[in-house]
Amino acid sequence: MTTTLTQAGGSKEVLFPDATPGIQIYRYNWDVETCVLYVAEMSRHEPTLHFEVALANAQVLGKETVRSMANRRNQGGDRRVLVAVNGGFGVLGDMRGYGGVLENLHIQDGELITQPTDTEACFGVTESGEFLSSSVEMKASVEIGTHTLSLGCINQRRLDGCQVTLYTPRLGESTRTNRRRGREIIISGLSLPLIPNYEHPYRVENVSQDGNSLIPRDGAVLWINARLKDQSISEFNAGANGTLKLSLSPPEWNQVRHAIGGRLRLLKNGKINETLEEMHNAEKRHTPGKRSSVLNLSHEPRTALGYNADTLFLVVADGRQPKYSTGLTLYELASILIELGATEAINLDGGSSSTFVVNDTVINKPSGQQERDVLNAVFITAYTP
Repeated sequence: MTTTLTQAGGSKEVLFPDATPGIQIYRYNWDVETCVLYVAEMSRHEPTLHFEVALANAQVLGKETVRSMANRRNQGGDRRVLVAVNGGFGVLGDMRGYGGVLENLHIQDGELITQPTDTEACFGVTESGEFLSSSVEMKASVEIGTHTLSLGCINQRRLDGCQVTLYTPRLGESTRTNRRRGREIIISGLSLPLIPNYEHPYRVENVSQDGNSLIPRDGAVLWINARLKDQSISEFNAGANGTLKLSLSPPEWNQVRHAIGGRLRLLKNGKINETLEEMHNAEKRHTPGKRSSVLNLSHEPRTALGYNADTLFLVVADGRQPKYSTGLTLYELASILIELGATEAINLDGGSSSTFVVNDTVINKPSGQQERDVLNAVFITAYTP
């Protein structure tokens, strides 16, 4: 049985009316254009419900369906996944062995797995249940001898401008690096998992010029760009000792239990991202359902996460299916989130990745006609009776 409620931009069809208290799931038929969205609203005041994230295959390298990640979480026994959607952006193709690598923040069960890159498009929940979406940055360094080397990335392919990357066992078995691009310092003695507020001594076990080093289970591999000129590099010799330090800023982000990063902040303090608004207003001719090489303006399947003082919103818009749902521009997505009541929101991966799962069933219609393997996922979970 469904209940249909009409509002300004369309109508809500309430799905799963007997769902767990504190959660509402509905299909939103947007009448301004032909678009179908699926929405989950979670009350922030219901103590049995929680926000969680999941990493595909429990490691960075590799991909997995949203449903498979939810099933694996359910096997944990303590909580069950009520709603799951796809997560953030990264390498979906092989990309020289880096398929599965995320390109923004992922903190899971208190473990810092990848650092923030689009620092404005991050969302986190602390141990006490506080929601965070302020701009967040990682401050990290590797101390060796009397020198300090800045650390730029964790468990990511070598991004532009990232001269030093740390690879932990969470990446996979080895670093997948190219021997011609840099040297690798194999370190041991770390306390794992890595957490957002971290300081621990380490020991240098080996220095390799060969690339693709095995990652020790009790340590990590420090990759240093061959072009980097720094006095500290000569100090990295087998047997040397140092200290690894990292933290997130602002400091409240160090208390985060689960966090995810997307690409582009949609809403801040109830207002649409100025860039999106300017692009929308500058468009000479708006054609409903039209796809474009400018992705912000193109009508595509979309996934977003939003919230206000009382509610968390997970939203998936179907697209690329003209007789059913054409998709949304990012400005339209932000506008609908405001219409639903969100004041803060970030954009997650879209296109064929957009997936909305309820109780182990994909209820939206992914544009690829089947559920796609993705990099990570977002869950609403409840205690298992």
